[in-house]
Amino acid sequence: MEASEESLFQLSLEECRLRFSHPIQGVDVVRPCTVGDGVEQWSSDQVAKLSESWDGNMADQCGLWVPASGEATRMFSFLQTDEQAQVKLWESVDRIAFGKTWKAAVQARYGSMKTASAKQACEVLWHEVDEGRMPKGIVPFHCDGDEVENAFDAHIAMWEMLFPERGKVWFTVSDAKQHEIEKHLSGTNVHVRWHLLQQDPKTDVPILTNGGDWLTDSAGEIVRRRGGHGALLPLIQGLNVPMLVIRNIDNAPSPSLRSLRVKWTRAMLSVSQVWSEERERLCTLLIGKSVAPKSVVEWLNASGAGLDLNAELSTSDAQAWLNRPMRLVGVVRNEGQPGGGPYWVRIHSGLDAGLIRPQIVESIEFGEQHKSVMKSATHFNPVDMVCMFRSGQQLGPYVDSSRFMMATKTVQGHLVKVLEYPGLWNGGMSGWLTRFVEIPSSCSQPVKTALDLIDRK
Repeated sequence: MEASEESLFQLSLEECRLRFSHPIQGVDVVRPCTVGDGVEQWSSDQVAKLSESWDGNMADQCGLWVPASGEATRMFSFLQTDEQAQVKLWESVDRIAFGKTWKAAVQARYGSMKTASAKQACEVLWHEVDEGRMPKGIVPFHCDGDEVENAFDAHIAMWEMLFPERGKVWFTVSDAKQHEIEKHLSGTNVHVRWHLLQQDPKTDVPILTNGGDWLTDSAGEIVRRRGGHGALLPLIQGLNVPMLVIRNIDNAPSPSLRSLRVKWTRAMLSVSQVWSEERERLCTLLIGKSVAPKSVVEWLNASGAGLDLNAELSTSDAQAWLNRPMRLVGVVRNEGQPGGGPYWVRIHSGLDAGLIRPQIVESIEFGEQHKSVMKSATHFNPVDMVCMFRSGQQLGPYVDSSRFMMATKTVQGHLVKVLEYPGLWNGGMSGWLTRFVEIPSSCSQPVKTALDLIDRK
């Protein structure tokens, strides 16, 4: 698990080739996390009390982090080949937030909407979204009366409900799209202080062709691509807030569900604040002791440490555990689609070698021998979590560097192999103290394709 941040997030060509040449074995998944076995379940009364008791004066101690560099390619590209999807989306044009703009563009092209087929209309739409190059967060997501908002607007609006003053939001964006996003956000009337950050280009990774050569451009330069959102960790540790809510750009809170999601965010922040205060009390309790009291070990295990309750834990080891970053992760019920989510995992190397600890595991990380475990999973991870870390804390030591991911992609018309760093919320936070809590399915609102935006209000 241990790796220096410089070596972990800035790989040489030799290091990249070494990782490509040693196939990833897959994470050793033991069993899914379930209610009572790794997943907490709060009653409606508990959530209501937690939401009411939260500290609304936390604006300076808390922020929202949203990875938002993704483009809308996946959202719309399927429309080029899926005729049924073309028809369904075009028939629903009046039930989607970008419908008016789309209809106007079709009418401008064909003179009348009635003369345009679904295929032709979708060709116009593909042009309107810049052939998928439009930032995903700029695509109109919601209609609230006559108002249309995109994902950037939605995240900021919800954060403003939590913190009407001094709220802070960070979006990570691509260099090519920063000006467009900045122009949009500058035109909105909000009291939230928003910031745009870019993933360090030094963390980009080279692309390997099926022939075993590095992919090069016309000038002979090696082509590189982003190494995934796991490379955002160095940016996160540079923030000046001890508590950070992380949420995907496409999991944008819609107006109709915003109150519910605010209530649950407040509840999660309240629990996280108490959890952090408990940690500080335990740190004080260790002063002057050579062996950690059993109560400390029990607290650590309730926080996902996976320690042996019958073994002695030295004060120095206990202090090291208590100093780890922490996260409270909201998970939703699995409704029949096995895949990534919360699992108990046997750690093979690094700080936690030999321990079985709660982890987020993505589908791509499962080895063939463990895929049967996915069928018994009860929860998905919607990436709605509260992260806690100390000021200036280095996060690299808690990354499981064995969890680099490899996938096959099409780049510049070539079928190639690409390498991604351990994911931000899976391998990237492997060593964090982790608690999972079940949240309502309606708190997870992912938008994978444009069809997910039909009737979204």
